Amino acid sequence: MLYELEAVTKVFGERVVLDIPELAISAGKIYTLIGPNGAGKTTLLHILSFIEGPSSGMLRFCKEPVRYSEKHLLSLRRRVVLIDQYPILFTGSVWKNLEFGLKIRKIERKMRRPMIQEALELVGMQDYYGAEAHKLSGGETKRVALARALIVQPEVLLCDEPTANVDVEHLEIILNILERINREKKISIIFATHSLSQAQRLAHHSLVLKNGRLSDPPRGNVFTAKIEESSGGRVLCKLQNDVRIHLSFADPRVSGGRLNLFLDPEKIDLRKDEQVDTQKENRLYGVVAMISAEGGQVRIRVDIGVSVDVVMPCSEYRKTMPMIGEKVLLVLDDQAITIV
Repeated sequence: MLYELEAVTKVFGERVVLDIPELAISAGKIYTLIGPNGAGKTTLLHILSFIEGPSSGMLRFCKEPVRYSEKHLLSLRRRVVLIDQYPILFTGSVWKNLEFGLKIRKIERKMRRPMIQEALELVGMQDYYGAEAHKLSGGETKRVALARALIVQPEVLLCDEPTANVDVEHLEIILNILERINREKKISIIFATHSLSQAQRLAHHSLVLKNGRLSDPPRGNVFTAKIEESSGGRVLCKLQNDVRIHLSFADPRVSGGRLNLFLDPEKIDLRKDEQVDTQKENRLYGVVAMISAEGGQVRIRVDIGVSVDVVMPCSEYRKTMPMIGEKVLLVLDDQAITIV
């Protein structure tokens, strides 16, 4: 077992920001830590990275109790790396940023170059080794911060909102990097996110925090579907209440009579009119049942015979402004549907 928490609390003043009676985290897996702002995600990551200690309770790492002495904490911090939501790069080149951690660990100079090159290649930034770090974009900065963390070969990588404030291209790159280093390097990963779709896509396990306490993870648009037709790489599936979904791609997991589908709430197109491509097969009509705000996003629950959540930025919501009880149209392309 990687981490074990027993009766762990964290208190600031009179406010209890974390209260976890029991939690076990396995090694070699990807965990997502889901929750709104103020849920306690960052506080938990700080405890797991040994930056802060709990106010009460027991924390074990690799079955050994954590002792909060500087000598013991130093050895643990060399095994676990935390990347903040807004990573800070040092003045100078990308190369110098990556070399810093190797200098601290007294790695010989002749060994540093291949290690830096490998780390930059891993995050697709090998052409940026001489670039000024402070001139990089937000997504590039996060990728360099990932390389800087990986170069010291941690056992555990903790990431606080690694895809926040980056464009779609960098978001996909960062998620692919996390998946790859877990698979190839066997690094245990825990990353905080607001996005349920990222958790569904990437994580072996999801932990949900609400007001500092663990909660059951939501199902979040995961449905069991019965295969009605399958030919020529096209599949027709039926969900509950005669809701039908077409899959226009071939997938080796499409076999037998049933499969599980994840409808990505951030990739479903919600419209109030019928001015859509008539070639689209997955045009599903429904009624808005719930609207809620989550940070900088809006979650809309639509009843199409089953309840489907749609998540969009506030700026996008203002363009359509659907109301509860209003009839809307959901359009799903292949990118919005995943077999899980």
